Amino acid sequence: MSYSTLHEPLVIRQQELSSGTSQRHMPHHYELLIVRSGTGNQLINDSRLPYQAGDVILIFPEDIHCLEVQQHTQWQRIAFTPVYLADLMTTSGQQWTSLGARPSAQPVRFAANPAGQRHIAALTDILFAEVQPTNDRLVNPVVNLLMTTVLSLTDRLLAQQVAVCPPQASPLLIKRVIGYVSQHITEPDHLRIEKMADVFNYSPGHLGALFKKHAGESIQQYIIRHRLRLVKTRLTLSSMTVSQIADEFGFSDVCHLNKLFKRYYHDTPTNYRRCQISQ
Repeated sequence: MSYSTLHEPLVIRQQELSSGTSQRHMPHHYELLIVRSGTGNQLINDSRLPYQAGDVILIFPEDIHCLEVQQHTQWQRIAFTPVYLADLMTTSGQQWTSLGARPSAQPVRFAANPAGQRHIAALTDILFAEVQPTNDRLVNPVVNLLMTTVLSLTDRLLAQQVAVCPPQASPLLIKRVIGYVSQHITEPDHLRIEKMADVFNYSPGHLGALFKKHAGESIQQYIIRHRLRLVKTRLTLSSMTVSQIADEFGFSDVCHLNKLFKRYYHDTPTNYRRCQISQ
């Protein structure tokens, strides 16, 4: 598996694959894939879902993703960094709350809303026509306007969707646990499994097993991922020191944060911030 990092805030490309499997990778950025032709399977965080022409696939940062191609597949790829997303929200006045959150490790699909997918595909055609090799897409107001519209539609579709789960469907309990974690993410004592089991009136083992069955990862893995996502946001959008961020989210010390951040993102918080600033 490769770990991909964008060297530009926004990358727009046409890609294709005749057969086989695309490289399995974990991006540190968002990717929006618009399938133009072909069939196969999309693998996101070890969940396999079929795709076909017309499908729109959203890949979040740190999603592990690849395509298994059955018939020759062409797709358009729009990749953008969290910093680009934040900058576009600031300049446009939009608040894309659904794009800023990743409720579970399960994939999200838009196939249930074909009209929404068609609208995104139509806008993407105009976007690709506007992006020419001689144009600077980052200062092109038409590109920024189109991206604002595409991301507004994507955020709306995302808000209407529920993360795809196995047939047994994620119960209300899992949503309540996720809400509880978000509410108490800066309070480590509230996130101990024993405390959470008491809050939800389950044994620790039973609560942990239910969460992993429906969310695709353990409660502790989810808490760590959620904390680290918030850390990345602080590093990108605030002037807080790494030590202050570690304190805010309940890491025992900066070394603890550095160790986890490097394990998940293969970089240190300080270097990650430096790279985001330089983009």
